[in-house]
Amino acid sequence: MNNQNLGKGKVLIADDDDDSRIMLSFVLAEEGWEVYEACNGKEAVEKVIEHKPDLLILDNRMPELTGVEVYQYLQTKGIKITVVFATAHDYLEELASTLGVIHFINKPYEIPKLLKMVESAYASSGNSASIF
Repeated sequence: MNNQNLGKGKVLIADDDDDSRIMLSFVLAEEGWEVYEACNGKEAVEKVIEHKPDLLILDNRMPELTGVEVYQYLQTKGIKITVVFATAHDYLEELASTLGVIHFINKPYEIPKLLKMVESAYASSGNSASIF
């Protein structure tokens, strides 16, 4: 892992799978991200509003609100945030396209591939949150 890039932005991981969320949280923290976690869609919305992350890694199949519902809720509230959709959804590319999400990855994912996706998404966001 790489601790040389400390000082990256804030990332929220929204995933109901405890093992995936905890492992990814550890990896991203080691890479220098300030990491927040949400275990369901409702908590994801609350933490986006509370912590104003630069990036949201969003699973689709979660209790309370699905990832799609979280994304649509944020959009209707005018909250613009860069999202990396990470799900095992069979037609992920079509789903992401329908939502207008350009960063997505199939689960189970390889960590190096996900990190590359996260870096790409963060770079394309202008390194700042455009929310609120």
